[in-house]
Amino acid sequence: MALYPSRSDYVTAMKNPNVSFRSNELKGGKIFQKGSRVIQYSGGYSIVFPFNKSNTKKVAVRCWIADIGDGRRRSQAISSFLDKINCQYFVKFKYIDKALLINGILHPIVIMDWVDGQTLKNYINQNIHNPGAIFELAEKFKEMVLHFHKLNIAHGDLQHGNIMITNMGQLVVIDYDSMFIEALDGMDDTIKGLAGYQHPSRSANKQINPKLDFFAELIIYLSLLTYADKPELWNDYFDTEDLLFSKEDYLNPEKSKLIADLVKSPNKKIADLVVKLKIELGKRSITELIPLDELLVDKLERTKDDISKKWDNQPNVTKANNHSNPDSSTIINKF
Repeated sequence: MALYPSRSDYVTAMKNPNVSFRSNELKGGKIFQKGSRVIQYSGGYSIVFPFNKSNTKKVAVRCWIADIGDGRRRSQAISSFLDKINCQYFVKFKYIDKALLINGILHPIVIMDWVDGQTLKNYINQNIHNPGAIFELAEKFKEMVLHFHKLNIAHGDLQHGNIMITNMGQLVVIDYDSMFIEALDGMDDTIKGLAGYQHPSRSANKQINPKLDFFAELIIYLSLLTYADKPELWNDYFDTEDLLFSKEDYLNPEKSKLIADLVKSPNKKIADLVVKLKIELGKRSITELIPLDELLVDKLERTKDDISKKWDNQPNVTKANNHSNPDSSTIINKF
């Protein structure tokens, strides 16, 4: 396993550009500092520096502090894919090999567009007493993940720190180390995500696949609907690593007070989704999970639609017959 520099190693390198900066993308640029402190953002596998090169826009320089399993291949494939699809939910980024010299060894970086906005939790916190804004965010989130489904991709680590809401209200995801695209099919599922967003079986999952997000989608969407409906719950979760549900809720759903309360919610959509959450928790593999768009389909309404279509397709039923029989729609609505 490759050895990676520590956070302090990277900070030292970024403060000494004449020695450390070896790529053209870094040369002539500078980090942001507050007094003597270098502005940085840390994650489990990386450290990110806001960075500015003269006459260019602000970017994020991302450096690895731990092995994610063939980061070079992952990053190059994802960068190429995102360039091709030009999707509003992702930022442009570029993998640069041999960019930073640290302790005599050249290390790679990723340079990404900087996102001006708020993380998911900060946005909720700012708008918690505006249920319309929280519900609108839920719908935007749903639209985003449905778009991912159409592209047959998965972010792999959907959680509050990786979902940004821009100053224009647009959702953008960041941190693509666990992302699935078809070109990376078969790669190891190294980054499992935060426990409060992941199905218990994610820890045993071996390879990345297009279903990585299915459970997190349900959790985030359901949580947003719940906060729009019951904003008083927010104070208990803002300072946690969970959005609403926790690992303990998933491991013992029958003993979870939160789940028991939400199942009895007068909001039918919330109650129905919590029932479906319990069903999803009973599955032994993330490959058995159902995407959000299918979970949102009301089976009774779908049955009505199927019966309506069957009725409309009957060869002996004409538009004239329908007009002459005012009870035809009533017959359908009884189902």
